[in-house]
Amino acid sequence: MSRINLPEIHDQAWCPPSIRDGVTDALQCILRIGDVYRPIEARLANALQSTGTARLVDLCSGAGGPWIWLHSTLERGNFGPLKIQLTDKYPNTAARERGQLSRHGEMVYCAESVDATRVPDHLNGFRTMFASFHHFCPSDAAAIIQSAVDRREGIGIFEPPARRALSILLTFLFPLLAVLSVPFIRPFRLSRLLWTYLVPVIPFVLWFDGVLSCLRAYSPQELSKMVATLEINDYIWEVGTTRGWLVPVTFVVGYPEPSGAAVAA
Repeated sequence: MSRINLPEIHDQAWCPPSIRDGVTDALQCILRIGDVYRPIEARLANALQSTGTARLVDLCSGAGGPWIWLHSTLERGNFGPLKIQLTDKYPNTAARERGQLSRHGEMVYCAESVDATRVPDHLNGFRTMFASFHHFCPSDAAAIIQSAVDRREGIGIFEPPARRALSILLTFLFPLLAVLSVPFIRPFRLSRLLWTYLVPVIPFVLWFDGVLSCLRAYSPQELSKMVATLEINDYIWEVGTTRGWLVPVTFVVGYPEPSGAAVAA
């Protein structure tokens, strides 16, 4: 199946923040319950260990991605305190208010709008993206990776959406899961009740954008070709798919070659 690049509703500037935030909140809840990112923990931990960094910049964070639980998991795995800066072009206000995101000042959601294709110079650290890389056309996607290389920052991209029949079929469960997830999302928002139960816009957008996400997803082969065309490409790269119990996660992980290490094949 060829990649089809159609715009998702919650990506649009005209999409009301209450709907966009409701969609990203529900998606985060679904991915967390599904434990989708568990298979990539070791790979991300290894990359951080190789770069020796304890500072991360998460791009297109939405409702916070997996960092609420992944942060603690990585810290338990022989890491010291991690400093994580969550960013988004359209920051999720509910996510910024959650106590978990600001505990001890170790995880902060940036209030300013941050475009993943133009990361400000003051945001330094290993860059991560979860379930968001498919939003970008090939030229912008390659520019995101090239920007990390130019700044000598490590980068980890992890994508559950895929151009597979099973992945597309699973999105048909999203409306039901969106309805069921509302009581568990904090802080409470009256708008979330309105757009989920009275006028079910959030369930519809979550399903519609979920299908488009699958159709827009990059394959490992496309990502490998993208990495191969980068300028000044002296990084160690890992590209592939990690099997999970629910859905596979496609990944791109790259970081500067440690001093004295051999270039990976």
